[in-house]
Amino acid sequence: MKKTSHTRRHRDSRHGAKQPEVFNPARAALLDSPDRFDYLPPDRIFAHLDPPQGGLVVDFGAGTGTFSIELAQRRPDLKVIALDQQPEMLEFLKAKPAARQLSNIRPMLVDEIDSLEGAADRILAMNVLHELGDAALRGMTRLLQPQGSLLIVDWNSAVDRPIGPPKDHTHTPDEALARLGKAGFEAISLEPLRYHFVLRAERKRAKRQAGQKKSRPKKRQPKKRKRQARKK
Repeated sequence: MKKTSHTRRHRDSRHGAKQPEVFNPARAALLDSPDRFDYLPPDRIFAHLDPPQGGLVVDFGAGTGTFSIELAQRRPDLKVIALDQQPEMLEFLKAKPAARQLSNIRPMLVDEIDSLEGAADRILAMNVLHELGDAALRGMTRLLQPQGSLLIVDWNSAVDRPIGPPKDHTHTPDEALARLGKAGFEAISLEPLRYHFVLRAERKRAKRQAGQKKSRPKKRQPKKRKRQARKK
């Protein structure tokens, strides 16, 4: 039996992604630019995320942790998991003084993702969908609690923009909604940002199996009145 090569595994794991390759850590400084907050305002994004008090939030594809830190600072009641597949990115996060001062943020490699199954109240996926393969997108459904939700904020290929990936490496909102539907989510569009669409998604509810009839409550049979004996 032939062993699957690393290149083959990498290609298979990215099947469905619009961007051919993952973000290069050599360009990590772009993720820490304060200019990003002009078109990705944290307050608006976190209002859409709307995590519950004391909840667990997974920043999926956290990169250098810019938004993980912002969220953890604003909401000390939350537990924030900064999840990424690239160790170099998480090392940048760990080196930040702000991250070291926060006790409610935990960097985590995707190798440990199974420990989060069914635990997340919210998932934040910022500029991740266009890089995400179909298998990883489907896997997100397993991380959510039954009432949990996923917030997607990603580059919009339907608008002209001077920054970000090429248009053919990103989605339109309709394309993104279609991908989420195929991955097992029910999603809606929220108010877009300047260069990004914003979607909120939940796991699809389980449907009744084909041929399974809905049970109907039994009708009560009216009680028969006893006939009184006629007096003669």
